[in-house]
Amino acid sequence: MELRQLKSVCLIAQYGTVKEAAKRSFLTSSAVSLQIKMLERELGIKVFERAGKRLALTAKGETLYQDAQKILDSVRDAVERTVADTGEFSGKISLIAPACLRNFYLPAIARFRAAYPSIRLTILARSHRDAPSTVYSGEADLAMGIFEQLLPDLEKLPLVAPKLRVIVMHNHPLAFKRRLSMRELAEHPLVLLQPSMTTRKVIDGAFRKERLTLRIGMEAATCGEIKRYVANQIGVGVIHNICIDPEDTSRFRSLSVERMFPHPEAQLIFHRAKKFSAGEKKLIEFLQTVS
Repeated sequence: MELRQLKSVCLIAQYGTVKEAAKRSFLTSSAVSLQIKMLERELGIKVFERAGKRLALTAKGETLYQDAQKILDSVRDAVERTVADTGEFSGKISLIAPACLRNFYLPAIARFRAAYPSIRLTILARSHRDAPSTVYSGEADLAMGIFEQLLPDLEKLPLVAPKLRVIVMHNHPLAFKRRLSMRELAEHPLVLLQPSMTTRKVIDGAFRKERLTLRIGMEAATCGEIKRYVANQIGVGVIHNICIDPEDTSRFRSLSVERMFPHPEAQLIFHRAKKFSAGEKKLIEFLQTVS
């Protein structure tokens, strides 16, 4: 039994497919499949069974998965302690992270910095439109974002899938609703992200489909700005759920509109020809532990 086999078990259990596990291991799907076959042969058990298009753990596989998580956590802690002492990991990483994703992943980035102080991590603020060309040119190593199209030589890994929520002050008429309709939203001025952003395009497209007029109260560059404008009663805000902080629950009434406005997932992009350094692989691991 090898650690890489246990890692593959955990990734398949978490993401449901060999393909997704392979992406996160920087391996081919066939290599991951072979790891699982060899592990099953060694243990004499069936770890996974087919459940539609996904793989599900068997009863014995579930036991193995729980033990594997503990083992990998212990190994990861030991490595991080050792690396922090020896400074073995070094080098530079430049990561593009737009405001919403930057704030959401900040705790993971902070943990990475603490674990690997010898790595110089630079966070760049670039728009979703500029990020692909910046990675393509080599100016940045990695970029977070929500990208409608990628340049041919760029690859992607999935990150968090933001969901949209309406926020209003507690005395606003919509605050007393249990569910919202698009027609009800159309009756109020909205505070939205700028038209060039994917989130705004999702909202605009939904209103056009329903043949409703979108009333713009104010446009903003970030969800943080939207919250400030809503707090000053400029209008009804639509923001990402990942941008709602604990203190916002006392300031605003928040209502889900994810069915009304289905939002694409965020991605981490990189150049196809890139060979990841040990530090870059670790950074990706830290980011992918956030859900």
